[in-house]
Amino acid sequence: MPVPANPFADLTKTLSGFKWPAMDLNAFTEMQRRNFEALTRANQVAVDGFRALIERQAEIAQTSAAEAQSAIRNLAEGGKGPDFEAQLTTARGAMEKATADLRELQDIVARSQTEVFDIINTRMIEAVDEMRQPAAKD
Repeated sequence: MPVPANPFADLTKTLSGFKWPAMDLNAFTEMQRRNFEALTRANQVAVDGFRALIERQAEIAQTSAAEAQSAIRNLAEGGKGPDFEAQLTTARGAMEKATADLRELQDIVARSQTEVFDIINTRMIEAVDEMRQPAAKD
């Protein structure tokens, strides 16, 4: 079977009979500019959130390392006795603080993700409304 010179001839013929809505090139360009701005803002929020997360993780790691080193030293030197109970209380406090720190990191990530989603979601809704406006004029 011979291959047609233009394999899209049937598609072109079919689409030529289809009534295409008039497109305002300036409105389309403006819509794409706003899409790009929204993605840029979302990206900046994500980068800022990631930066905040890394900075806070570094702070937590430094503090936790110093506290762990101190607790290990105290346990090694203390043995049993009244100081041992205080050391156990300190160790428990350190574990509770570590848990609170992890929750804080989780909150940083969640806030960043929510803000990024809100920016993109808002822009998508606006874009749908913008596409609907020219269609309403027809």
